[in-house]
Formats: sequence, C-alpha cells, structure tokens
Amino acid sequence: MVQRAGRASYTAFVTRRILIVDDEKGVVEMLGEFFKQFQHGHAYEVVTAHDGADAAIALLRGRFDLIVLDMHMPRMGGLELLKQIQGLGVKVPVIMVTGNRDARAAAQALSSGVFAYVPKPFDFKQLDHLVALAVAGQRPAAGDKPAS
Repeated sequence: MVQRAGRASYTAFVTRRILIVDDEKGVVEMLGEFFKQFQHGHAYEVVTAHDGADAAIALLRGRFDLIVLDMHMPRMGGLELLKQIQGLGVKVPVIMVTGNRDARAAAQALSSGVFAYVPKPFDFKQLDHLVALAVAGQRPAAGDKPAS
C-alpha cells in the first residue's frame, strides 16, 4: 500500500513467469531466492525444471516471460532445448548460464538467439540488470495477473 496526501492507494504489481532450468539443485534454489529479491516493479512466479526434457514439458503447459537455462545438463542440454523452443515458435528471452567459460560455447549460445550468456559463478548485479532488460516492455505471460 502506498500512502499519498492522506489517503491510501494500492499499486498492483504484475507477475512475471520465469522458468529456471538447471540440473544443479543448489543453483535452482539460489536463483529462486534471487528472483524473490528483485525490485523491478513486479513479482516473479518461478517454475523449475532439472533438465531440458522437463523444461520442454513445462513450456507445453504454459507461457513464460523469461527462461534461465543451463547449457550443459543430462538428457537434454540447453542448446538442444533452445532448438526445440524455436521449433515450437515460442518467443521468449533466454538467459543461458553455464560453468563453462569456453568462448566458443558462448558464441554458439549467442548465435543460437539467446538474450544473454552468463558464466557461473554469477555476478548478481549483472544478472539483475539482464533480467530487468529481458522482461522490460513485454506483455506478461501471466496475463496481467496482479501479484498477491
């Protein structure tokens, strides 16, 4: 609630849906907590998947405003999932994360159409900035649902 000139008014925050895809449980938990801390003027609903195959199922079940995607995972890696996303015609920004600092891998990810490539361990200020840029100006996948 915001107090202005002696009367109360309510500010509705829009919920942004985020899909976090990483096979490392600790990374998924850390990123989930990270999205709770953002101050971008809206709330985040976080959905998680532990590999590309699980993420593909999540993408068939609902829309997302952003995907944070690990490059190297068992069953289906990030680049393979990215091809499936593009094949489905899904238009969503993807931030690719990886522990691999290989410049060729970064170039491959960026040429595959990802919004950004972020090496682990994360620079949280950089990640915060990239997330804000990625979701800015988009119509929310949650259908303008106010955060509760």
